[in-house]
Amino acid sequence: MPDFFKGLILTDFSYLSRVQRPGRYGGREINAVYKDSLAVTLRVALLFPDLYEVGMSHLGLSLLYDILNRQEDIWAERAYAPAPDLEAGLRRSRLPLASLESGTALNQFDLVGASLQYELSYTNLLNMLDLGGIPLLAAERGPLEPVVIGGGPAVCNPEPVAPFFDALVLGDGEEVILELAAAVKSWKAARGTRRELWQALEEIEGVYVPALFEHVFDQDGRLQEIRPRGRHSLVRKRVLADLNRISISPKPVVPYCQIVHDRLQLEIARGCSRGCRYCQAGMLYRPVRERDPAQVVAWVEEALDSTGYEDISLLSLSAGDYRPLSWLLTQLMDRLAPRRVALSLPSLRADTLTPEMMRQINRVRRTGLTLAPEAGSDRLRRVINKNLSEETIMQAAAQAFRSGWQLLKLYFMIGLPRETPEDLEAIASLARQILRTAPRGRRVRLNLTLSSFIPKAHTPFQWEGMAGLEESRSRLHAVKDRLRHPQMQAKWNSAAQSWLEGVFARGDRRLAPALLAAYRRGCRLDAWSEHLRLEPWREAFKEAGVDPDYYLRERGVNEVLPWDHLDSGVSREFLATERDRAYLELETPDCRGAGCQGCGVCDQEEVALRLQDTPADSPPPQPSAETLASQPTWYRVSFSKVDEARWLSHLELVSAFYRSLRRGRLPLAFSEGFHPLPRVAFHGALPVGVESIAETLDVELAQPLGSREIADTLNPVLPPGIKILQVQALPRRLPPPRLESAVYQVESPEALFDPRAAAGFLNQEEVLVTRQRPKKAEKIVNLRTLVARLEVADAHNLQLTIRFQEKDNLKVTDTLAAIFQLSEEQTRDLRILKLRSS
Repeated sequence: MPDFFKGLILTDFSYLSRVQRPGRYGGREINAVYKDSLAVTLRVALLFPDLYEVGMSHLGLSLLYDILNRQEDIWAERAYAPAPDLEAGLRRSRLPLASLESGTALNQFDLVGASLQYELSYTNLLNMLDLGGIPLLAAERGPLEPVVIGGGPAVCNPEPVAPFFDALVLGDGEEVILELAAAVKSWKAARGTRRELWQALEEIEGVYVPALFEHVFDQDGRLQEIRPRGRHSLVRKRVLADLNRISISPKPVVPYCQIVHDRLQLEIARGCSRGCRYCQAGMLYRPVRERDPAQVVAWVEEALDSTGYEDISLLSLSAGDYRPLSWLLTQLMDRLAPRRVALSLPSLRADTLTPEMMRQINRVRRTGLTLAPEAGSDRLRRVINKNLSEETIMQAAAQAFRSGWQLLKLYFMIGLPRETPEDLEAIASLARQILRTAPRGRRVRLNLTLSSFIPKAHTPFQWEGMAGLEESRSRLHAVKDRLRHPQMQAKWNSAAQSWLEGVFARGDRRLAPALLAAYRRGCRLDAWSEHLRLEPWREAFKEAGVDPDYYLRERGVNEVLPWDHLDSGVSREFLATERDRAYLELETPDCRGAGCQGCGVCDQEEVALRLQDTPADSPPPQPSAETLASQPTWYRVSFSKVDEARWLSHLELVSAFYRSLRRGRLPLAFSEGFHPLPRVAFHGALPVGVESIAETLDVELAQPLGSREIADTLNPVLPPGIKILQVQALPRRLPPPRLESAVYQVESPEALFDPRAAAGFLNQEEVLVTRQRPKKAEKIVNLRTLVARLEVADAHNLQLTIRFQEKDNLKVTDTLAAIFQLSEEQTRDLRILKLRSS
């Protein structure tokens, strides 16, 4: 990273001491991209309108980040929704929301791209734009303001947020993103008007410009007509015809803090033709396109070297349908098993599970296994075209239990079309039957997740009505009450969240003022149950003059729908036919085996099914350090943790070290048991925000190496702020060093350290303080016996030596707060450096 960024980032992120999880905002992650802002012609901010741990788990944003940054004249950076504590700090300090890479305010970018994955992120988006200094409404942005573009599955009906965007991308983004970038660069160079920008963007295939479509409503609020005001009356989704056309960087960004899906991820196929009638993704991402399995194997090997991940997930809407899966699993596990890297397939159908598949996954660690019956009865599964019989589900569960799985996850939906009380009762019945498939004597467990059905746009059920809030609550409670069992744990999506999602998923432009009103009433993070507040939403709907329940009603087949001007490729006629077949409980087969079913997506030339054959060759894996004969040796490692690394918690530090050891390709020794990890023992945990040049750990390597070689290998792959200072070979595994004291250097931005207070403290024999202990009774501690030395250089600087006891030790910040009567905010701003321990 260029040196001139370092000071900028540390200055801009000085408020990290005041937030709960500073690792979300520090940036400088492994493989993040840094460029000279003066050497590029287009700066792009990629926004994910949810917390960092959610956004960093999303593969799509990572792909666009890579594609844009491959262009020498484009620099793409990232920003995520702030948690409430950071938002409060930014507003209090009048600081803008800025990008992670350079700390640049969002309104200073040329192009801002937002990922719209789900409707409950809409208030977060408005918050990010507002905090970033960008006018919320596209019509209010001038020629110097950023161009705001959205993409993602929620764009299949973007009307409730349409007024906030200059343009939206319908469909795949890998190719269109560079076309958009080129159009924005040309518009900037020509110093064009906003309308000239919109007119240029509408000419790009798959790009929808809301300002060029007028939605006409009658006096009752019913949509009557969608009038084009530009050159096109219909926007057809963009399709990446061949996944192998776009190469993927084997250097994805690796976070330091724990995220929701904290593993290496690769999409092995896009699209699904199973035809589940409730599934929006299954309709939107057609046709099925598979990635070359040989490319997958090569990418995984290279990506593991650059990231150090211990888990990899192969992504697809239905991974078990990937044609060369058996070959791919064998090839991957032959390479992953020696490195103790686990593999998971998070999206599997019960009828695609095989004993060989389970055996391969089991070679390192049994990762999570999920079955999604979706409905409790065979009859209702026929209605939704799930095409899974109860017998098939039982066989899959029994096979998983026989293969050693102790826990299965099950997904069910409540409120599906044609659902009866008997269907709800069948959920509990099916779960109990699954438990009975376990071998005798095995106490297996089930985790069940219940969600409310939402009729989504561009699906056969888009015309269906949705159960209201109270009805959804009633059905959820009826089911979960039947799931009371010591071997079952039930979770459910909040009925209030599903209700709000349903309103916006089926809504029109009249909801935009309501969304804005809710945001101004403080609505944020609505997808997080602890943050959702319905009362401000009800007030916002009332202020905007719309009835939210109006959008949950059943729609007429000939009614104008808010998304009728957006073409997902699946024809309206096909969707209507599928709805009729649902009423008749008729199954529609998968076109991969039964031939074309006439959905309308494929043109049988450029856009068509693209399936992969199993490769004829099976190349052996390259020899790795982990496969050599073991000669285990323990080493004691001294290291520093300073600057931005001080914001890593102890668990984040441990994870960072594990991944650095793997990135360095050192011959690691691993623990035994269910979850093999590098054999590393840390000596103490440093509090978040405290720096140190005196930390130690022990690590075992399977092969002896020189101390200098270990340090020289690790230092280039460690996170910024962490550096190996010394490595010493041990004759055997030794107990951790017994430490009696530690010396700290402390600096304060305010004049807080009164020498008289220090002298008064040192002159006493007993200073009793209360030690707060989480979930335990408070403890009275004599602080004076813990302080061996205290030297105040001036009001801003001191040096403190603390003695360690067997128990009841105090943090440095608590010690200083007691001596100098500091507030919690004052202690947070202290710069504390551990100099040595003995």
